[in-house]
Amino acid sequence: MSRLIYNMDNETYHAQPAISSSNCKDLLKSTWLYQYKRDNPTSQTPSMAFGSMVHTLILEPDTFELSYFVADKPKRNTKEGKAKYEQLEKECADRLWISVDEYLKACDMTHNLHQSQASKLILSGGKAEVATFWQDDTTGTDCRAKCDYINADAHYIVDLKTTSSLANESGFKSTVLKYQYHLSAAMYIDGFKKATGKDLDFYFIVLESAAPYNFAFYRLGDDLIASGRGLYRDALAVFERAKAKDNFKTPYHDGQLIELAA
Repeated sequence: MSRLIYNMDNETYHAQPAISSSNCKDLLKSTWLYQYKRDNPTSQTPSMAFGSMVHTLILEPDTFELSYFVADKPKRNTKEGKAKYEQLEKECADRLWISVDEYLKACDMTHNLHQSQASKLILSGGKAEVATFWQDDTTGTDCRAKCDYINADAHYIVDLKTTSSLANESGFKSTVLKYQYHLSAAMYIDGFKKATGKDLDFYFIVLESAAPYNFAFYRLGDDLIASGRGLYRDALAVFERAKAKDNFKTPYHDGQLIELAA
């Protein structure tokens, strides 16, 4: 039976073989891409790492110092610089080393958001970083999701996004469609309903990563959720067909010659 899982670290979560919404997006492009990414996991990009830091400051501030070390890296072209670097490296240990400028930028973004009454209401009464695993009813596929924040009593899930684009309605709607955020939202709604037995809304908190660090709040409408649900179910069907053939490394159109028309 599905349940809510608290305090599962990201390394353990991502090591699970169940299908995630990110896997679904890859499957819709090609099964070969999905298999390649599963076999060759990559580290976070700088923008992803920065977004993760903002997440921690906003959603789990008490854990920040356990995960991050804030200091500027000294130049190592002098004896003193090398010694200082080695000292800081020891202090950093296995934490992620971030610059003072990155930290201050993330603090400014966090401060702006915390001035909003809406954020105080949305980010209260729930839990951050909650995972769940379930079996899809239609395909029988094992699935997984880990949400940024959930308040099951108030019936909603929250996804916190940092963006280099505009956080206004037209800008974010374009981002939703480009990165298929509605696919993720629908999959999370369905997965967490299995664990909670509740119909859940899906909210986005969107923060711009450029000054003055404006932000916005959105609820995904039923039409977008329905569209996202169709996408992730198509992806799970693609996965099951490839699994049945035991072959994910197939070219587009099964390698058939395709005539392109004007």
